[in-house]
Amino acid sequence: MVPHRAFEAQGEWWLPGREGRRVAGVLRFDPDAGSELRLIGTFRGMDEEGERTERRGAVVTITYSRDSLENAGTYPRILGRAGGNSYTLEDCVRKSVRRSLTGGGGTETVNVNQIYRGANFGDSELPTANSVSVDLRYLTQWIGRPAIKESYTFLSESNPDLKAIDLKVVPLDDQTALLADGTLRLTHSIRVSGDRITGRSLAQKFYFRIDSTRVAGTQDLLERISDLQDLVSIATGRTAEIDGLRYWNSALANHERDDNAHPRPVEFFAKWNNRDTSKTPGSMRLQDIYFTFEQFGGVEGVARWLDQVERYRSALGRVVSSRYAPSMFTSDRLLSYAAALEFLDRVNHTSGVFAQRMARCATLAGSPFLALIGGDVQRWIKAVKDHRNDIAHHGGTHVKQSNSAQFFLARSLYWVFVLCILREARAPEAVFQQITKHDAFNGLGPRLRATLPPL
Repeated sequence: MVPHRAFEAQGEWWLPGREGRRVAGVLRFDPDAGSELRLIGTFRGMDEEGERTERRGAVVTITYSRDSLENAGTYPRILGRAGGNSYTLEDCVRKSVRRSLTGGGGTETVNVNQIYRGANFGDSELPTANSVSVDLRYLTQWIGRPAIKESYTFLSESNPDLKAIDLKVVPLDDQTALLADGTLRLTHSIRVSGDRITGRSLAQKFYFRIDSTRVAGTQDLLERISDLQDLVSIATGRTAEIDGLRYWNSALANHERDDNAHPRPVEFFAKWNNRDTSKTPGSMRLQDIYFTFEQFGGVEGVARWLDQVERYRSALGRVVSSRYAPSMFTSDRLLSYAAALEFLDRVNHTSGVFAQRMARCATLAGSPFLALIGGDVQRWIKAVKDHRNDIAHHGGTHVKQSNSAQFFLARSLYWVFVLCILREARAPEAVFQQITKHDAFNGLGPRLRATLPPL
């Protein structure tokens, strides 16, 4: 069961530099619906939302236009204090406003894009951190290290009735690996739930944490988290949605602290684009995993991944988001995968036409892909090129093949990219052997080969 992280916080809110004008309101966050701030009052009065013109005789004229009202309702940053926590709300836009005809009161509703809970950042201050941790859905299944043990005691050998059931869990030690600019840490967490009367249960989770040797913008660290998310998504065949994200920056004076030495984490909330749309969110069969954490090389293998895939990040994110997008045309997926492969090849080869780049990618993908297409690389390249040109230039009127052919071809492009990026990350051979044993990968081969046209 995936925890629902929705919350609401009632407090006071203000614009940077205007601490003296605080407005009461409620911030609501929902991972599905997004964030909204409802104010009892308004951040700006009517006289502040128009273009002011001062004439002779101290006559001031205020002119309202669509641009002036839009500018007045655009808030790059909102600060707040609620429930004992400091908040910084980013990229906010007014949704609606109602003003009292008598000149006082009114209400305002603001859409919020990002939430930092645990710090008030200044007007032009860039949110920074030197550590970030993430709770990724399906990470615990991918790690595959059960720490929860159970034992059963029966009345006797001849009486199979249960006498006792014991559940036991022991926290596992952290695993660490060096990065080019810091440390990657895998942390194990356990928790107990239940009211002790009707039920009691144990649960475990794994988290990744990156500790950087330098202070960086939080968005830069978020990109590194996206690299981890893409890896877990590829390995599990599910969207490894972000269920929790926290930042630390020991150098920031405005971070709240548990004591004089240890800053509290700054929690980050957003409505993520990469969403888990599976029928059983948070639950999966272990046999559906394409390769395991241990086969990938453990925490050291993940560290290699982070160091190696940074230069392919934009293409990697594009491929994974396209693969698991709930509603996307097959033709768009094919174009997206083909463009990502071109980018991957262009990083290492400055020249080459499309067919040459696809040939080099097929060679890099190696034997698993050659087996998938039956070894005929040129036949596969021709099919990809024809479909790509048809989609981009002919509007779907040139290549006379079924939609299923395009679907299987697009899926093959996805696997070429995945195999190539795994090669670039120096994944162990066990990873590629395990992928070739997966039912979905094996099932794609005959269907793909049946749709490839002759040369």
